[in-house]
Amino acid sequence: MIDLTVIATADHQVRCAEAVASGVRALGGKVAIQRGDACGTEHVCTWGWRTGQRLRAAGHEVLVMERGYLGDRFQWYSLAWNGLNGRAAFPEVPADRGARFSEHFGELLKPWKQGGDYVLLIGQVPGDAALQGRDLSPWYSEVALKAQNAYEAPVRFRPHPQALKRGVVHRPQMTEPSQGDLAEALSAALVCITFNSNTGVEAALAGVPTVAVDQGSMAWDVAAHWVGQLARPSREAWAHRLAHRQWRLEEIARGDPFRHMKEFQC
Repeated sequence: MIDLTVIATADHQVRCAEAVASGVRALGGKVAIQRGDACGTEHVCTWGWRTGQRLRAAGHEVLVMERGYLGDRFQWYSLAWNGLNGRAAFPEVPADRGARFSEHFGELLKPWKQGGDYVLLIGQVPGDAALQGRDLSPWYSEVALKAQNAYEAPVRFRPHPQALKRGVVHRPQMTEPSQGDLAEALSAALVCITFNSNTGVEAALAGVPTVAVDQGSMAWDVAAHWVGQLARPSREAWAHRLAHRQWRLEEIARGDPFRHMKEFQC
């Protein structure tokens, strides 16, 4: 059983850190919670990949706490090793024939749609760790032009709400603004294009063919990867896996996710 240092600062990080500590202790592990990111243990747990990347570069095995991917993302937390989202190593949970997904998220999975009125292009928050330093500003306009020609449909751009709150406004060429909430925007979309936004997960669940161009996307397994494609693969196995890649705080505090991680096996 490993010794684990858990790093947390903001309130939501502390709540998750305390649950992680309880869960690891429930399995017989030793845990210390601290605010600074200097630690003497090989294994460390931290919120997000900014600190995690520094710790990984320093030689640590890093368990990354983050928001979940399905449902209310403020009530579900993901835990994975040495990366963010699709670049992280998640524990393999025994197949349950979709029982967990059906219990908590079954209503989210809709049949694949056919047709639509426009291409929905999704904006992301500049500087987000998932972008790995990439500026998407030129990419939006490049993709909008390709999409308009490839799908023979107008392109609507949906900015990330957090980008707007920060005063960051993108007006990609060849696009018109998307109005209303995300569900409304997806309802008439022919295809949804993302770099690696979690909106790709929501779109694929809603039955909108999705393009995700970066492997960090959690929708990668059920998305097309080039503008011009329309992919409608089977999604059940993917959805069932996602349901086992996020946990409620009470489940974490019981140690449920750690029972499937080899690092916590006695």
